[in-house]
Amino acid sequence: MENRRDYLVDLTVLGLIALFLLSFFEPRYLFSLTTTTGGDTGSHYPTAVYLKEVLLPQGKIMGWVMGNYAGFPLFYHYFPLPFLLMVLLSFALPMQIAFKLVSVLGVFLLPLSCYLAFRLLRYPFPIPIGGALFTLPFLFLEANSMWGANIPSTLAGEISYGIGISLAFLFMGTLYAGLTEKKWLLLNGFLVFLLGLSHGYSLIFAAVTGSYFLFNRIAWRENLWYLFRAYGLGFLLLAFWLFPFIATLPYVTEYVTAWYIKSVWEVFPRILIPGLALSLTALFLNLFDRRTWYFLYNVAFCLLLYYLGPRVGVLDIRFIPILQIFAAVYGATALLVFVGKLRGKETLPFIVFLVVILWVAGNTTFIKGWIAWNYSGFEGKNDWPLFQQINAHLRDTGPGRVVYEHSPLHNTFGTERAFESLPYFAGRDTLEGLYMQSSPSSPFIFYIQSEVSRVCSGPFPQYHYSSLNLPAALPGLKLFNVTQYIVRSPEAKKMAAATPGLKLERSFGDYQIYRLTGSDGRYVVPLDYQPVYFATTDWKRTFYDWFRDPDLLAVPLIYDPQAAVNDLAVLPRQPLPHARPVIREKIGAEEISFDTNLIGHPHLIKLSYHPNWQVEGAKRIHLVSPSFMLVYPDRNHVRLYFGKTAFNYIGEGLTLAGLLIWLISGIIYPAYVRKTQALAGRPGL
Repeated sequence: MENRRDYLVDLTVLGLIALFLLSFFEPRYLFSLTTTTGGDTGSHYPTAVYLKEVLLPQGKIMGWVMGNYAGFPLFYHYFPLPFLLMVLLSFALPMQIAFKLVSVLGVFLLPLSCYLAFRLLRYPFPIPIGGALFTLPFLFLEANSMWGANIPSTLAGEISYGIGISLAFLFMGTLYAGLTEKKWLLLNGFLVFLLGLSHGYSLIFAAVTGSYFLFNRIAWRENLWYLFRAYGLGFLLLAFWLFPFIATLPYVTEYVTAWYIKSVWEVFPRILIPGLALSLTALFLNLFDRRTWYFLYNVAFCLLLYYLGPRVGVLDIRFIPILQIFAAVYGATALLVFVGKLRGKETLPFIVFLVVILWVAGNTTFIKGWIAWNYSGFEGKNDWPLFQQINAHLRDTGPGRVVYEHSPLHNTFGTERAFESLPYFAGRDTLEGLYMQSSPSSPFIFYIQSEVSRVCSGPFPQYHYSSLNLPAALPGLKLFNVTQYIVRSPEAKKMAAATPGLKLERSFGDYQIYRLTGSDGRYVVPLDYQPVYFATTDWKRTFYDWFRDPDLLAVPLIYDPQAAVNDLAVLPRQPLPHARPVIREKIGAEEISFDTNLIGHPHLIKLSYHPNWQVEGAKRIHLVSPSFMLVYPDRNHVRLYFGKTAFNYIGEGLTLAGLLIWLISGIIYPAYVRKTQALAGRPGL
C-alpha cells in the first residue's frame, strides 16, 4: 500500500514537472503549422524533410546533400536519431509539428531519465523524484546557450545533444541495475546503439560509465564479460553508421578549440548554487555509500575529458553540462541518512516542487520569449513576406549557387542563418550550412564569407580569414559556381555598387541581389590548364594556401603523395588547347551526369570530394583543389553518383548480424524455451 502511494506521488509530481515545462513550451506554439526557426534550429528542419522525402524512399538513412557546402554527406558525421524520430512521427502528424515535438524531447526526457536512474540505483522514496525536480534549475540555466542540454542550448539547435545526454543518464541507471542484478543485457546493448545515434558525447559518457565496473576487484571478470556483450551488441547495431564515420574522417573539417572559462561561477551560476550546496552536503553524508563513488567516478572522468579534450581532438566544453547535471541532481541523495525517520514523506515532493519552481521562475528572464520566437516559426515573423519575395525571385533566376553576406541582421527572418535554408525555401544551392564539419569545402567557404561580409564568423581557428573585399572575392566565387550575391550591410552595398563584375539585379527592402556577370552557373567545366599532381603531407592546408592566392586558381592541384611537384611557388602552367566545348549537364539529388565532346580532357566538377562518389565514363575521380572532383572522360557520357564503399557494406553486414543476435537472444530463443517447457509438461510426453 505504501509503495503504491509512493508511486502515485511520483507520477503526480512528474506530471506537474511536465505541466511546468508546458507553461513555457506552450502547446499553441508546439502544435502550430509553422517552420521552426531560431539559432541553428531553423537549419535542422530541412534536414528532416530531406531524410523523409529523398533518402528514406531510397532505403537510405545516410546520403548526399547538394544544397550547402558545395555538397556534403548527410549523417555521415552527424547524428540521425532525432531526425528519424521526426520522420516517424510525421506519419501521424504534420512534419512541422513532429519536428517541434522531437526538438523538445531532450528537455522533457531529462527529468524522467534522472528519476528512473535514481530508481534503478535503488534509492528509496522520495529521492528519485527529488532528482527529477532538481533537473529544472539546470534546464532553465540561462548562463549559456552553446554548451548543451539546457533549454537555451536546445533552442539554439543542440537537439541531438539534449536527447543523447538525457538517454545517457537513463543508461547510467540501467547499466548499474543490469550489472548488479544480472539482467537487461539486451536493453543496455540497445541503449548503447541509441546513444551512438543520438550524439558522440553521449556515447563517450556511456563508455566512461561502463568502465567504472572494471574496478570491482571481486567481480571485474564477470563485469567485463557483461560489458563486452552489451557494448559489443550496441556497436554491432551501430556499425552501419560507425564504420563509414571512421573511414571518412580524413574528409571532414576539424573543429577543435579550447573553451576558455574565466571563473568557476560560469560553470555554477546563481541558479545552480542551491543544488551544488546540497550536492556537497550529500557527498559528505553519503561518502561511504558505494553509489556515491559511481557518481564521483563519472564526475571525475568528465573533468578529465574536459582537460584532455583539445589534446585528443574533442571539443572540451561539451563535458561541462554533464558535470552541471550531476551537481544539480545528486543533492537529492542528502535525504538518504534521514529517509527512514521522515514522517509525512508523501508531502515533501510537493513542497520541493513549489520551492524549485519558485526558484526557477525567479531566475528565468528570456527563455519564454525565445521559445515563442522559435516556435512561432519563420511564418510568424514580421518580415516573412520579404523573405518569401527574396526566395521567389531566386527560385526563378537560377542556375548556379547563391552566396549571401553573413550578418546578424538576418535574424529579422527568425535566425541569422535563415539563408542557409535557401535549398529548402528557394530550391537554390548556397555555400554556407549548418553541418560545417561534414565537408572539406568548409574552410574555403568561410574564407569567401570573410571576403563578402562586413562581419565574419570565422569558425575554424586553425585558418586565417580576410575582410570585406568583393573584388578579391570574385575569382573564388566563380570557382564555386556562384551566380548571385545577397547583400545587407551599407558597407557591402557600397562596395558591390563599385565592383566591376557585379551588377545590381533586384532590391527587396534592405536587401539587394547582385548578379556575377562572368559566372555562367555550370557545375562541370573543362580546364584551361593541365592540373598539377602535387605532393603534400597536409592537402587541406596546402589547398587552402592555393585558394587564397588568385594567381594560382587557374592551375588546380591533384592530391598525389607520390608526385614530384611539392612547391606552390613553382607550379608549371601548361595550357590545354581544345575545341569549342559542348557540355550538357544534369544535376540530381545524389548524381551529376554530363555529355561532353572533349574526351580525355580534364573536367572539373564543382562539388565537394568524397570517397563515396563513383563514376561511369571515366577511370577514376581525383581529389582536386580546392576540394572538388576531377575526371578525365573516356567516353562522351559521364555519370557520377554517390554510392557505397566497402566500409558501408561491412558496417551494414555487422548491423544485420547485430539485429539477428538481438532478435534471437531476445525473442526467438526465449519463445523456443517457453514452448519446449510447455510441451514437456503435457501428459503422455
